[in-house]
Amino acid sequence: MTAALSFAATLASRTLDVNFELEAGQTLAILGPNGAGKSSVLDILAGLLRPDTGQATLADRTLFALGNATADSSGSRWTPPHRRGVSLLAQQPLLFPHLSVLDNVAFGPRSTGQSRRESRATARHWLGEVDALALASRKPAELSGGQAQRIAVARALASDPALLLLDEPLAALDVAVARDVRRMLRRVLAGRTVILVTHDLLDALTLADRVVVVRGGAIVEHGPTRQVLQRPRTRFTAELTGLNLLTGTATGTATGSDTAAGLQLDNGTVLTARHNSVTNPAETGAAMALAVSPSAVTISLTAPPAGTPNVVAATIRDLDPHGDLVRVHSAALAADVSPSVVVDLDLHPGLEVYFSFTPAAATVYPL
Repeated sequence: MTAALSFAATLASRTLDVNFELEAGQTLAILGPNGAGKSSVLDILAGLLRPDTGQATLADRTLFALGNATADSSGSRWTPPHRRGVSLLAQQPLLFPHLSVLDNVAFGPRSTGQSRRESRATARHWLGEVDALALASRKPAELSGGQAQRIAVARALASDPALLLLDEPLAALDVAVARDVRRMLRRVLAGRTVILVTHDLLDALTLADRVVVVRGGAIVEHGPTRQVLQRPRTRFTAELTGLNLLTGTATGTATGSDTAAGLQLDNGTVLTARHNSVTNPAETGAAMALAVSPSAVTISLTAPPAGTPNVVAATIRDLDPHGDLVRVHSAALAADVSPSVVVDLDLHPGLEVYFSFTPAAATVYPL
């Protein structure tokens, strides 16, 4: 069962002011830092939190209409949680400890009127869908973290919700288990209407059709997943996705074997990217952005030879561990380098260096 969703809500106590739409059968990922309002959106949709104003419709059903023209004469419409057709899957599985796995999954369809026999048949179907049918007779205490999360997914889907809400479902799992559960989610969520709150870009890239980036209770960027994550339009989103973002004005395109599009920064520096990385090239003078991964940026203590493309002189601001590498930050760019490079070049805050990257490593696009 799928449904189109329209959502708009404000909540003064949490400085939340968010609105978006989602087509039937699509998955929307909500990204943002802690406290941005991501989980509040899910709680409002699930009926666990009442906003000050706003409205939400799920297919032909009004979930709420508060303080606006669509409300009834009493000033509000509010559908209780159990009548919304919405299932919420929290970070923790929250299975009923006294019930078997089979009866945990059967609980939803049983509460909607299915017979014991029917609800157990439904439960067996969804346990099979999440590759957990062999666990049917176990109690939650006998399950691993990954197994419990699979059961929680099956329980959420067994009631055939019109909208499924996932609140960081993989955050409590180790990397190997999360990979398997992510693969399972990609399969069972296909064709369903889903909202996924996550901090993990991989979750968004593999599971979501669209992305909303939330900061301070407001949407700062939204659109198709790859467009938002690979071609950010704000510095905040770029930092969230781990990309460098430089903005300026388009200088036009050059022709020849190294066809490239140019971007001029405010300080006059001209940067280039391969022309085949450009979507809808901007006219000369139009606002333009360039994105490049820190892993593609190199650092040197002396200026590269004249004619070397994409060289930015900058002062190191700080250095942070980044996996097996060190991320070297300046006000303009960041570069991922090995610890040995940090030692060999004696990189430290306050040092003047040269960041550079090849045109082939960069993507330019109009703002």
